[in-house]
Amino acid sequence: MEFLEATGEHGTSATRGGDGGGRSRKDETKNTQLCTYSHSRLVALETNVQYQYKPGGKSTAIVSGGRKKVHTAWEDGFEQVEEYDLTTDQLLLRKIRQEAPAGREAKWVIEVGEANEANTPASSDQPVMVRKDTKENFQWRVRNIPYALEVYQITVDESTNQIVVRTSNKKWFKRISIPDMDRMHLKLTQGNVSFTHANRTLVISYAKPESILEAEAVRRRERATMKCGNEGDVDCKQQ
Repeated sequence: MEFLEATGEHGTSATRGGDGGGRSRKDETKNTQLCTYSHSRLVALETNVQYQYKPGGKSTAIVSGGRKKVHTAWEDGFEQVEEYDLTTDQLLLRKIRQEAPAGREAKWVIEVGEANEANTPASSDQPVMVRKDTKENFQWRVRNIPYALEVYQITVDESTNQIVVRTSNKKWFKRISIPDMDRMHLKLTQGNVSFTHANRTLVISYAKPESILEAEAVRRRERATMKCGNEGDVDCKQQ
């Protein structure tokens, strides 16, 4: 697969912090809302590639528990679920699954967030990595990893287009793929990688290139045009 260079204006090797602290949230809506729309076109950017995981598909969205939950299904059985913070429009969860062979149950694959955060153990002896993006960065948080900052060696493997995490004490090793970048055939660059460590948590960030930021802005505008009514109003359309 041929990858395109995409550093944008965010290419920097400076070590940065996390997601900038907490955020305010409006009172959760009492009424669950529902709307549907069909993707009328693909999002084509200057890179001449498409950000959507698959072209086409039909989406339904509910607003519940302070989140906008968008479920997209394709005729071949492929499904995607995304959940966004209702106040900030920040992506909190993305999971996908393909249609399984007859008689077998298809399993969800989580790309961003945690499926059941409330059920995640508060403490563990083993490191636990979760992707939780910010507006400007793809970001992963590795909990329960106590080593000092200088122990971590985080590099880009250009041959596999992955971020590789090593420790000099050989206690932990991890390869990280970014499906968003792969889908757009974009090459990872070392200059976009930064990391910090505090309170037994390693935070790894990859600055999003301009093409990703532009694509996400297009999708954000499309979500904003979804006119949703009360639950049961299934005939509402994207404006």
